[in-house]
Amino acid sequence: MTARSMIQWTFVVGIAGLLAACGMAKGTPGEDPRTETNATQVTWTDGKPAIAISCKEPGACQTRAVAMCNSSAGNYTTLKMENMPTRGDMSVVRGPASVVIRCAA
Repeated sequence: MTARSMIQWTFVVGIAGLLAACGMAKGTPGEDPRTETNATQVTWTDGKPAIAISCKEPGACQTRAVAMCNSSAGNYTTLKMENMPTRGDMSVVRGPASVVIRCAA
């Protein structure tokens, strides 16, 4: 009975860890192989700092934007958006997707 409880507990902890690892995007600039995104610090046309993110998968830019703006509870403003992917589209035809955001103050 104790062995069965231990196995169940280990299984639940393992699944929780897997879900957490899959759901987290990198919150610092650079490449993130988990979400297939690249984030860089840029200066926007108004002279203020912003974050440019390029992505391949649907929703990956948003996931990375939330992670990059973690200090503001994931709140951000979209300044520019190009070629946002949707499921089933042809990225070769569409071209690379990108977004420029600014974290909420």
